[in-house]
Amino acid sequence: MNKPEFLDNIQSTAKTKINSLQPREKFLLVGSAIVLVVMIVFTIFHSMNVNINKELAETENYRKALNYIAENQALYQRNKAKKEAMRQKLLSADSKVVSKLTSMASALGFDVTVTPKDPKKTSDDSGTEEQEIEVQLKNVDYNKFLEYLVQIYKLDTPIYMRHINMNRTSNNSGSDTKMTVSITLMSYRLKEQNAT
Repeated sequence: MNKPEFLDNIQSTAKTKINSLQPREKFLLVGSAIVLVVMIVFTIFHSMNVNINKELAETENYRKALNYIAENQALYQRNKAKKEAMRQKLLSADSKVVSKLTSMASALGFDVTVTPKDPKKTSDDSGTEEQEIEVQLKNVDYNKFLEYLVQIYKLDTPIYMRHINMNRTSNNSGSDTKMTVSITLMSYRLKEQNAT
């Protein structure tokens, strides 16, 4: 018996059995076959849907991670640029802060004493030192003192005022009032520099 005859035999047996079934049994058989096909198709589509949703969730997670990296990279770049700008400012700043403060005060006609304190290393790893500078001014005119403060503010050197103490030395009222002023300034520099 060769293969085509075997298949023909099975086919004829199946036809005979199907033809011998009652209409109700045929309906049940066809219904079962349809249900089986629907279940197989549903299982395949459900499995595909689960895989697609899983891939979409992974893609969304990757997208969020990339957005996070992009946002933080921009922040990192901004912080790096700020740090480099401050480093360049510290490197290019005039290292002779004391002489600059003295010459500015003298140009305005003040009797000035500028006293730098010993520098202290800052607590971060930036390689900077913090230096306290005491400025004592005598016989200071109010308007010229304001001009001196503006000049300090405009210095390229990173310098900040920590404390100002003003005492009037004349009883005149108005803009020609004379004062004695004590200013505590904080200056920052790279610790490699040897300046005061």
